[in-house]
Amino acid sequence: MADLDDGSTETDPFPQSPLPKRELDALLGARLAEVPGWHSPDDPVRLGFAMTAPHELALETFGRFAARNPNNVGLHTRFGDGVRGTRRLEREAVLALAGLLHADAADGYVTSGANEGTLAGLRVGRNALRAADAGRVVVLASTLTHHSVAKAAEILGLELRLCPAGPSWRLEAAAVEAALDDLAAQSPAGDRTGVIVVSTAGYYNTGLVDPVDEIADVLARRAANGGDLRLFHHVDAAHGGMILPFTAPEVPFDFRNAHVHSIVLDPHKSGLMPYSCGVFLCRKGLMGHGAVPAPMSGFLDETITGSRSGAMAAALWSLVFGVAADGYRQVFRHCLAVRDRLAGAIRAADPDAVVLPSPGNTVVVAAFSHEGGRLPAELLERYRLVGNMLAWSAPDGTDEERLFYHFYAMPHLTRAHVDGFGTALAAAVRAPSPSRSRRPAGDTAAPGLPGELRELRRSSVCLRHLVVHPPQRRDPDGHPHTYSFHTFQDRAGLDEDLTVRPWDGDGAHQGLYVYAPDLDHPFANELFGVTDPRRFALEVLDRNQQKLSLVGAAHFSAFGPEPRDADRPVVLANFHADGTLRSVEYKYGDRRYNDEVQVFRDTIVVKVGKDARSVHRDGDDYSFSLDTSLELRVRVLDDDSAPRVERVARHADPALPRRRHLLRGQYRRFPNRFFDTVIEMTVGRRHSAPGAPYVPALPGGDVLARSAELDLVRVVPSVQDGDLRVTLTAVDQSGEAVFSVPLGLGARLSALLTGIPVGDPESLTPAQVVTWAAGLYPPVRALREAARSEGRHRHLSACPDGPPGQAEPS
Repeated sequence: MADLDDGSTETDPFPQSPLPKRELDALLGARLAEVPGWHSPDDPVRLGFAMTAPHELALETFGRFAARNPNNVGLHTRFGDGVRGTRRLEREAVLALAGLLHADAADGYVTSGANEGTLAGLRVGRNALRAADAGRVVVLASTLTHHSVAKAAEILGLELRLCPAGPSWRLEAAAVEAALDDLAAQSPAGDRTGVIVVSTAGYYNTGLVDPVDEIADVLARRAANGGDLRLFHHVDAAHGGMILPFTAPEVPFDFRNAHVHSIVLDPHKSGLMPYSCGVFLCRKGLMGHGAVPAPMSGFLDETITGSRSGAMAAALWSLVFGVAADGYRQVFRHCLAVRDRLAGAIRAADPDAVVLPSPGNTVVVAAFSHEGGRLPAELLERYRLVGNMLAWSAPDGTDEERLFYHFYAMPHLTRAHVDGFGTALAAAVRAPSPSRSRRPAGDTAAPGLPGELRELRRSSVCLRHLVVHPPQRRDPDGHPHTYSFHTFQDRAGLDEDLTVRPWDGDGAHQGLYVYAPDLDHPFANELFGVTDPRRFALEVLDRNQQKLSLVGAAHFSAFGPEPRDADRPVVLANFHADGTLRSVEYKYGDRRYNDEVQVFRDTIVVKVGKDARSVHRDGDDYSFSLDTSLELRVRVLDDDSAPRVERVARHADPALPRRRHLLRGQYRRFPNRFFDTVIEMTVGRRHSAPGAPYVPALPGGDVLARSAELDLVRVVPSVQDGDLRVTLTAVDQSGEAVFSVPLGLGARLSALLTGIPVGDPESLTPAQVVTWAAGLYPPVRALREAARSEGRHRHLSACPDGPPGQAEPS
């Protein structure tokens, strides 16, 4: 898979021939071995997620029905429906669960999970409120409400208002009352506003239950008193609905409240069902607000998904009637015992921790006593733990935000699981964390350094070096192939700030500075750099970074002394470990976002709208992202062959605005690489057809890209007079830019720029690198001068005085 090799996200070819049975079994077995088991203490334990081993009865029943697996499309709880087969089993299971939640009568169906059930609830609520003449519909929930509520509101086009949870971590009735007052005051007289209030019975990150009965009383009172608000009440019981009826039946979160209209459950969590299985329930008469005719099939469909698995409905029935209340009570007695044992293990590891078992629920919430309260990444990964900042009233009465982790005591957990976690936690809490051992953040540079070097403590010429691998993950040879996608960390968090000092090693090259994490061992830890802060910088990577680098073993950047402007690029020369030139990069734009040309000996790459970003995930946890709107890759052959388009891959539509980088929480690998469009061409180095330029036909018509200089542009590659030309024309006619690259430039640059071998960095001396850097600056500065624009024509050349259109000698 390409994405596991270089971070890109291209598709794989569909296989033409089946794999042999033995190979198929081996590959499936290898993937199955990568999925954690449930019962071995040595397997990764999902303490931070509400997941558990499915009940054998559910698996057996699902398998029994899987071969036939009828489509349970539609609703089966209405009178006269659900009379045979798996539809009857679904009807009986759903209505029994409705009875468990004190409904006198209800409709509902088996969903893919609580996300779908919440979408169904808000959809029914929205349509019911609109039927009550509400022109505006608002969703009102807590800031701690599950993200599925925001997602459903976005899908349905509803306004979302969040009430601060406060130190109680619940949606309080008073907060609902105040929000309703505010909405009523905002509504013009006679204009009805619909409000869908979402309560939670078992918050994901605390396990707590909202005072649903008090909220329902507020809604009932306001409905009885009239006014311009129309009200609907949905309860997200994904994390409590299958537990509380058996552990705390007195908690009134369900249909015993007249102003609870719909509820969603998640039996694939503590209910012992395999994924994916949820249940949506609502009061009689409401499902019709979600009915859509299906004339080609001859029925009405009130569900979100339409087609649904009959085998899954049969599996749910088998647990409702085969485990029943007695069985579930026994299961959750075990879970509460595990919950209390977890709480005890946390207190034993950190006696000063704040440990809060959730009443009636199988969740423990804990905040640790050391500074910042953050647990080590290895522990978080092994036990799948997630921390959230929550409002907290400290013992001294002050309010603050504090980091709390949640732990789920699920049915499959054993004493061995808990004891193993307690041992690992105790070791982690005793060990010094980066936040406690970090030296004070100060300027580690020597006094009197130029202002340009003040930020070099945590940065470098290469954006990747804002972040570094943790010490135990430095050598990729000791890790699987996905090593390069492992988490990086903030340099300062690892106590490896760059140190800088003036170069005075040999009396030559005055005005230069050297830098490294450890200048006493300059080539043993990540990089060694040489810089004239107003002109250039050269960085040589250490042995491990060279193995990981996508752009060579050493990088030289020329950025001055002339001020940077739109028509003068930064020029980077990248070198292989043996000292030969890898590529020269011309960057037009700012440090992070630019249009760029890369010239290799036998390849020219034009990148339109390249955005490089170091992404802070959380804490001291970083990743790196490269996003490029268009990448044109031209392979230069050693002949006179005509230009040929080999491939055009259109990954996304640049005309549609999109987020250039993922959301912070989505980064799991290094690097992330994305392209809107990729074009691959070949052309002979000696091709020089006279006359008009050769413009290759590109499948799919016009090629668009988001340029760093001109925003949305049409891109036209062509070959004329020995040059590759790439023309960017703004679709709004605001301008045009032309990049012109002689086909022989790569060979010329390879002869012009030479380096020193750096593959054995420990054998280098700082003086060798300083001398190399000083010698590289004049020719690379000349390249930068040669790349100056005439208007918007950027002709790249090795000759400072070369006019546009002049071919480079090969």
